[in-house]
Amino acid sequence: MAFAQLPVELIDAICQRGQPTDLVALSRTCSSIYPVAQRHLYRHLSISTASRNLRAVVTLARRPELAQNVRTFSLRAECATVFRPFLRLVGMALSRMTELVSLDLFVDPDASWILSEARCTYTRLSRFSCSLVFDSHVVEFLGKTEALLELQVDGASISHNALPVPALPARSIPHLSQFVGSSHVACAIVPGRPVESIHLPLGDLTAEDVTVLANSTSHVLIFGATATSSPLPILESLSQHMSSLIYLRLMTTFDFLEVPQPVRIYYTISLVKTI
Repeated sequence: MAFAQLPVELIDAICQRGQPTDLVALSRTCSSIYPVAQRHLYRHLSISTASRNLRAVVTLARRPELAQNVRTFSLRAECATVFRPFLRLVGMALSRMTELVSLDLFVDPDASWILSEARCTYTRLSRFSCSLVFDSHVVEFLGKTEALLELQVDGASISHNALPVPALPARSIPHLSQFVGSSHVACAIVPGRPVESIHLPLGDLTAEDVTVLANSTSHVLIFGATATSSPLPILESLSQHMSSLIYLRLMTTFDFLEVPQPVRIYYTISLVKTI
C-alpha cells in the first residue's frame, strides 16, 4: 500500500512526530498529504530574528487557512531590525490565528497597537506573554481572552511605570491564575481575580502594594518581587495579608546603613514563620 493511500488518521499520527524539515518534504509528495503536513507544520511556531525565519509572518498574514492551524506562536524580533510594515503584518497574522492556545510577543514595547488588528476573540488562549507596555491596546486584547490563565505583560523599561495604568474591566480574564510583570500593573490586574502566583521582577514593591494584591479572590500561594525600600515593612504586610504563601522570594537593593532593631527583626521573622 502506498503511503498516500493510508487512512488520514494514520498520516496525521505520523505527521505529529515529524520534524519541520520532514513535514516540508511530506507536503511536497502529493496533494492528498499536503493539507495534513501543512496543518502540523504551522501548529507550533517559534519565529525570531536569530532564526532568520521572519518571512513566516508574511505567509501567515497572506494565507488565513494556514494561520488558523497555529496553536502556539512565539515571536522575538529585535527592535532595530523590525520596521512598522512588518509589525503591521504581525497584527494581520494574529487576527487570523483564531485557535491560539499560547502567544509570546517580544517586539518593540511601544508596538502594542498591533493587538488592535486582532478583531476576533481567542476562546482557547490560556497563556499570553509579551514585552508590550500595558496600555489601552493590551486592555482591549485581554477583553477577548476569556480563557486566559497565565499573563506576562509590561516588560518595558521602568520609565514607563510613570504612565497611568488603564482600567481593566472586571469581566476581563476572569480565570487568571498567574501574573508576571511590574508591581504597578499587578495592582490593576490582580484584585478581583483568582490569581495564585505573582512574580514582580519590575517595579518597586511597597507594603501598600501587598495590601492591594491580597485582594485576589484566591489565596496567593507563590510570590516574588523586587523592592528598593527596607524589606521589614513588606514582610510584615505579607504575613498579615498573604498567610497562605508556600513560596516567597523578595529581593531588595535597600542599603542597611544602620543595623535594624533586634526586637523588630525577631518580630518580623516570627510573623514570616506563620506564613
